[in-house]
Parts: sequence; C-alpha cells; structure tokens
Amino acid sequence: MRIVGLLSFLALAYFYRSYNPLEHNFFPKCPFREATGYQCAGCGSQRAVHHLLHFDISAAFQENALLVIAIPYILLGWGIEIPKNPSPFLLQIRKKLYGIKAIYISLAIVIAWWVLRNF
Repeated sequence: MRIVGLLSFLALAYFYRSYNPLEHNFFPKCPFREATGYQCAGCGSQRAVHHLLHFDISAAFQENALLVIAIPYILLGWGIEIPKNPSPFLLQIRKKLYGIKAIYISLAIVIAWWVLRNF
C-alpha cells in the first residue's frame, strides 16, 4: 500500500511541477473564495506547492505561509509512522506532537490563519 501512496505522491509532484496553477484553468478553484471573496486557510496551496517544487521558497511562502511552515511537521509525522516497532522515545514524541492537545492547537492555528490572512 505504501508503494501506491509513494507512486501517487510522485505523480502529483510531477503534475504540479509541470503545470503552473496560475496558467492552467483545469485546477480546482476554492469554493469558499468563489462564494465569499475571502481566502480560506488552504487558498494558495496549489501555487505554493508549484513554487516549492521549483525551489522558490519565498514565492511559496507568499502564496500560503502556513503550508510552507507545516511541511516539516507533516514530514516528521510520516517519519514517525515508518518504523513497524517504534521505540518508546518515538512513541513519546508522537504522543506529544500528534496527540489530542496537538490536534486542538493545530486547529486553533488553522482558524487563526484563516481569519488573519483576510485582514
């Protein structure tokens, strides 16, 4: 199953590297932005991914700073899940960084980003 996930990830990375979301209209538009005119927490993510795949971190940060900041956190989470028998140290890290408190903190950060980016 991990092979399918990896191949899907590589296919999407190739797609987003090859096609600029600003130049092609087959990329989905944000329904929240289309309905309200305001940006949601994820607005700009497609453009940010495109810029990151071209190693333009500053442009990606301008499109969606939260996505750029969250990538190391997401990668760490995936890395912790790789070992079949994680050590007690890894289990402790997973509990602290990905436990219920972390979920609420992450939710608060996303909501704050959603609100503050529209001012």
